[in-house]
Amino acid sequence: MSNFTVAIPDDLLTNAKVMAAKAGTSVNALIRTLLDGFVQNESSPMSGNFEILLQYSLGQISPKKAVKLLHLEDEVALEKITLQAGFPIPRLSLQETDNMQKRFGEMLDKAST
Repeated sequence: MSNFTVAIPDDLLTNAKVMAAKAGTSVNALIRTLLDGFVQNESSPMSGNFEILLQYSLGQISPKKAVKLLHLEDEVALEKITLQAGFPIPRLSLQETDNMQKRFGEMLDKAST
């Protein structure tokens, strides 16, 4: 294991020591855990998946595209993991909304003739 020096404000170190003591650990162990979590999160293939889920939930990509990018079985699985990840309830993509508007307009035109 390697040692390194880090400069942090005195009040932050004091608070970290108090919190570490309350948790029954050390500041050193806290920093190791935080760094480990950061490295695992950034190197995980899931980090890109969260971006896909966000784009889907905001309607920036279609459900079909999100299912394909995330290698899921179907849209039901997509909606479940989107909600589990804490993202907003998915909206229709802009393309799907445009298509619906066009179809609705066509239906109105047919009805009026």
